[in-house]
Amino acid sequence: MTHDEILGHLQGCLLPDWETLPDFGLYKDQIISYIGRSLPGISGRLDLTSSMINNYVKAGLIEKPSGKKYSREALAQLLMIVQLKKTTPMEYVKSLLHPDDGTTTGELYHQFRQYQEQVVSEFKKQEDAPGMMYALKSSSFQFIMQLSGE
Repeated sequence: MTHDEILGHLQGCLLPDWETLPDFGLYKDQIISYIGRSLPGISGRLDLTSSMINNYVKAGLIEKPSGKKYSREALAQLLMIVQLKKTTPMEYVKSLLHPDDGTTTGELYHQFRQYQEQVVSEFKKQEDAPGMMYALKSSSFQFIMQLSGE
């Protein structure tokens, strides 16, 4: 895959702005559809089902629905989970999504999106970087996450 193709996928994985997330309740099937449309960079690789959403609620990863509708906060949490779950242990995802410092879901979501933009920006600048560098960075960051989760 070329640098530009990878960059296109990365840009397609950027979370939508907080302000554009629906501020009214959505049903599970609407949430799944919304996430699939919002993240074209992972279309075809989106691994999210109704039962997974139920499990995320039970595990305390996302806000409980009101009736059968999920809030903007739950949608934001799911968008972040979809991005993190392939490389990050779920117990660490939970601590990331529910920090002890009182950070709101909206603030956390905004930070998450800013970090994504930084990654895309860095990748744009490194057109000639070898794949080994990205593998080493990824491995190093995963190791740091494991150490900080202990």
